[in-house]
Amino acid sequence: MPLSLKRNVIAEPAVAGWYAWSYLLPPHTLAKYLKHHYRNIVESYLDEPEAHRTALKQPRFQGGPFVHEQEGSYEKVRDWYESSREEIGPLLELADAIDELEQKVLPGLTGASMESVYGTLPEPLAGRVELFYNRDNRTPDYRFIEPLLYASSYSDPGLQQVRFSTIHQDARQFALTTPVLEYTPDQVLVTVPLDSPLLDKVFAGGLEPRELDGIAAELGLDGERADTFRGFFEETPEPAAAQDAPDTIEYVGHACVFVRHQGTTFLVDPVISYSGYSHESDGRFTFDDLPERIDYVMITHNHQDHMLLETLLKIRHRVGRVVIAKSANSSLVDPDLKRILTGLRFHDVVELDDLESIDTPGGSITALPFLGEHGDIRIRTKCGWLLDLDGTRVLFAADSTNISPQLYARITATVGRVDTVFIGMESVGAPVSWLYGPLFPEKLERRIDAGRRLKGSNFEQGAAIVDTLRARSVYVYAMGQEPWLGAVMCVEYDETHPAMIDSDKLVAYVEERGGVAKRLFLHESIAVRP
Repeated sequence: MPLSLKRNVIAEPAVAGWYAWSYLLPPHTLAKYLKHHYRNIVESYLDEPEAHRTALKQPRFQGGPFVHEQEGSYEKVRDWYESSREEIGPLLELADAIDELEQKVLPGLTGASMESVYGTLPEPLAGRVELFYNRDNRTPDYRFIEPLLYASSYSDPGLQQVRFSTIHQDARQFALTTPVLEYTPDQVLVTVPLDSPLLDKVFAGGLEPRELDGIAAELGLDGERADTFRGFFEETPEPAAAQDAPDTIEYVGHACVFVRHQGTTFLVDPVISYSGYSHESDGRFTFDDLPERIDYVMITHNHQDHMLLETLLKIRHRVGRVVIAKSANSSLVDPDLKRILTGLRFHDVVELDDLESIDTPGGSITALPFLGEHGDIRIRTKCGWLLDLDGTRVLFAADSTNISPQLYARITATVGRVDTVFIGMESVGAPVSWLYGPLFPEKLERRIDAGRRLKGSNFEQGAAIVDTLRARSVYVYAMGQEPWLGAVMCVEYDETHPAMIDSDKLVAYVEERGGVAKRLFLHESIAVRP
């Protein structure tokens, strides 16, 4: 009988010992996070473990720079930190070179020719960056020639790993600040490039026992660790009888929505629940509910709760085309997302610029401008997705905020009204440094950092978007409330939180005007309303 992974087995990707998200794949951004973020976390923990334990007893510190302990964590983290210093040494040298460029070389340039400066660049950057002035002819800046960084020794697939384990409940510890190690005998950590076809075989399942043994051997597993790995598999369930699947829009959780229209399937911002264990919310949409083929995966922006590698790698063997916003800024804060995805062996990745479209069976996908939510830094890789389903138009606006009130009026004048809007209303958000701080050349003043936030729309902004688009159906999503989001988000609301108040007001506002509105949670089947 063929074998497949049990439904409650998770496979956590890691890079250089840390839970993998997209900014840990380009060498230049990985280097900066290692030097200015992760190394500080682990050194703080090793110096004062009790401070980390005390902090994590308070819910407000759950997403902070603290290590979540398991039994024996301290010794394992200490030994790993000592043994890994040499292998990340080249990346720390790259980070030093970037710091030297930003803090010493560029500040000395005020408008004169840059030609002679190339000869003074730190060696890791020589021949891998282009210098230029911004349009004021005084402010220097630079871009990375990313292919040359990926082709260098700073790009090391040997730093990539996957940790397999089982879960028995939705709640998971925040993963972004704790080294990914084998803490218990029932965890198996394998060193394997994240683009490896072996992973697709593991996730696709249907493996004969001898084939599974061969995969375990290729992953370097033997003895008890190989036995533990084999224990993650069970007999493959019989497939459901083939039938014509109906058209549907399914809210999957957070910002993830599944759409089927005339046999074509779409998946927006994939973050999906596991199953195979008891939980309070039966009826959710899980990996089991995905079709064998996902024709289009649509990613609104490059944050870990919208482009979750843990989910993307698990479904990679099912995916046809990935659609993303145009990127290729080749900067620290906005690395080339297409290059990241193709490096992960997604073979068909399409970038759309503002208001560009691609045709789909029975409709189209159009990229709409997306402002806000990125703390006023220059991020190009973001858009809302307008999905046309035979004339019924659905907008996935993600965390777009109406900071430029004229924008949606101009969009509506160009593309016409929209029937259904999905909009994020996490209206407080984290300060910009929470995500991007390690990439900045200097620390932001606290006052400025507190004012530049990673947030969605508030009530006034959301209502203006809805009114301008003349939408009849409005769904508030991307609130981070689903219990399986804990690995990458630490958001806890009660009814007095501004995000809840704002979203309640928007729902009431739409309903008072005769529309359909709801704040979504866990799972919802949504009628397609022309």
